[in-house]
Amino acid sequence: MSQSSSMKLNQVLNTKEKIRSCLHFRCGNKNSRKALILSTTGNSHGLSFPFHYYRRELATEFNFHFEEHISDNLDEKLNKIKGFKGDIIFVSTPLRVNGEILSRQKVLEFFQSIDRARRFKLVFFSISDNAVSPYFDILPHIDLFLTPFVFRDQHNYEKPFKGGNIMADYLADRFQLATTKENGFHDELFLSQPATDQIYKIMPSWNWMLWRSMIKVFKSQNYRCILNGRRTIDVTCRFTQYEGWCQFHRLHVCEQLAALSSKYTIVATKNKVDLKSYYRELESSRISFSPFGYGEICPKDFEAMIKGCLLLKPSVDHLITYPQIHIENETYVPVAWDLADLEEKITYYLERPEEQRRITANAAKAYEKFFTERGFLAKIEEILRRLDT
Repeated sequence: MSQSSSMKLNQVLNTKEKIRSCLHFRCGNKNSRKALILSTTGNSHGLSFPFHYYRRELATEFNFHFEEHISDNLDEKLNKIKGFKGDIIFVSTPLRVNGEILSRQKVLEFFQSIDRARRFKLVFFSISDNAVSPYFDILPHIDLFLTPFVFRDQHNYEKPFKGGNIMADYLADRFQLATTKENGFHDELFLSQPATDQIYKIMPSWNWMLWRSMIKVFKSQNYRCILNGRRTIDVTCRFTQYEGWCQFHRLHVCEQLAALSSKYTIVATKNKVDLKSYYRELESSRISFSPFGYGEICPKDFEAMIKGCLLLKPSVDHLITYPQIHIENETYVPVAWDLADLEEKITYYLERPEEQRRITANAAKAYEKFFTERGFLAKIEEILRRLDT
């Protein structure tokens, strides 16, 4: 274990220390906080679930009380905002309205129309599956821009990524993929650049590990990862094909894994199975490969961990997220984005089951401790502190 990886792993495992460190903040802040969560259907509502899951703790430890209103209608949201008599509003906007992707301009106009004399704190709750956003223009009109993924290197926010996505940009250069709309390159739809003096408002919220359906699965396992069992599949990788550059990358993964089928038992396919069968497959697999989608980190990463697979995926070390459970060679195994070392990594870990077990055990320990020690509350404490300054 490198010193850097060891420090990162210890930081993940020391959730209890984070909880203890904010106890004074909780006990010393008796003022009631009333919040309104204006979520949308789908992922936004799913990522709002931890508020409900920890409702009692939020009330007793932070005097934090909330209601959620789910709607994809911006006018409905504005009416709710106008009638709000409280302290904090968390707002999500839908990706699409009437089948069309919601434009940057409409989102900007929505936030510009909110009363500038407001007394409440206004938080944009992004549900983006990567660190870029088309909505950074709204930063001057809000207090905090919460998003599941943030670039570790802030200079990345200054880069005009082809396709509005860091992976799309990489594939275009590495494989000379044409940057056409047919290949899914839509810079104007997905990319904006935050002003330098506004970047400080961009803050990690939480990722798919706290998604409603992910917590439900983990709860069904009594909040324990499944590490034992008979594992007859060497590598599994089921995926939705999608389109354009994402399809190109995922089919490249499938081809690379299929080439190893003469040596190992491989499941690499876009064919779907029902969820129950998929989970049984994971419980029977040694390694689960999770490719990038339109974002780098996805629910498949966490499903692999809770089902006891060794998670193998393109490196995500360029991202800050929460929980920061992806630690290279400690809780997952990274591969190069062009998959140049894929066969080498698979061979190495299949021939060294003790290394497999070490990493899956690390991932399980970090995953379980986060829930045991209520790590979500540490994130809420961090958000409230930021809003209080």
